[in-house]
Amino acid sequence: MTCNIAAIAIAIPLNAQSPGRVPHESDTLAVSRSRVVATLADSSFWPEGVDYDPRTGRYYLASVRHGTIAELRRDGSVRELWPRGRRGVGAVLGVRVDTARGVLWATTSSLPQAEGFDPGSLPVAALLRVRIADGKIERRWDVAPTARGHVLGDLAVAPNGDVWMTDSFEPIVYRLRAGGDTLEPISSPLFRSLQGAAPTADGRTLFLSDYSRGLLALDVATGEVTRVEDAADMSSRGCDGIVLDADGAIIAVQNGVSPARVVRFVVDSARRRVVSATVIDRNPAIADEPTIGTIAGDSFVYVANSQWEKYDEAGRRKPGVALTAPVLLGVPLR
Repeated sequence: MTCNIAAIAIAIPLNAQSPGRVPHESDTLAVSRSRVVATLADSSFWPEGVDYDPRTGRYYLASVRHGTIAELRRDGSVRELWPRGRRGVGAVLGVRVDTARGVLWATTSSLPQAEGFDPGSLPVAALLRVRIADGKIERRWDVAPTARGHVLGDLAVAPNGDVWMTDSFEPIVYRLRAGGDTLEPISSPLFRSLQGAAPTADGRTLFLSDYSRGLLALDVATGEVTRVEDAADMSSRGCDGIVLDADGAIIAVQNGVSPARVVRFVVDSARRRVVSATVIDRNPAIADEPTIGTIAGDSFVYVANSQWEKYDEAGRRKPGVALTAPVLLGVPLR
């Protein structure tokens, strides 16, 4: 999610370790290693989160504007899991496939950018468990209202089945243990504008992207949160969605720099420091507002063109700004 709704606006130098450095031309040149994987014809859909089901080869795309999830099939057909504007569902931001349990997990929040938003209605903020076959919402875990409200952005499913969810506004990380029934809040002085979450394969660490802090590491056993030290030549601030690749490196959509880019952060074995950071995709011709991605085989597939900057804070279209059909871009990781 870009900084105009959930994150604190910050100016991030391309090389934050050298404040006086003049950005080199290579910092802004396209690194177009990606290709178009899928396109959704409806330019009003306003995508945010995405995930991939390796069992079927289908992508699931969350809609901020219409409060639903689209299933994109290999043959190009599209199925929306439930009707747009469903009662009790606001903007849908995060979506993750839980292949072990055959369900989708999704986050929803009341946002003025959602079509039909009513500021006088009871606010919505919930984690949803969705049956893939027919889009039935099997369970929901609602978060108690607060004065400021909630933006439940991204989420992740750990190997053991625990579900992790970030709240950008409060900011808090919620944990739903596998087989559990309660959202467990975790807070830290380091949390400021939480975005993506990515659990490690051993289940011991949850990496988090905080828009204004950078990469964080949560010790699952103790609840301790530490700042992951940046590499010498690249800041990790301004990152939105994150996932881990097969080697345990963090793949991040960094939309807090201009132009936005996809970065691969390799973290040391202690999970305290980034030892290398590499831009693996920067495709501004298509990816003007990238947000969240997923691993699909040997590729990282991400939402290239969300619509955050094309609407104002009240959810009104900005005059003279054209919408474009949502595109998923895939970047090879091997």
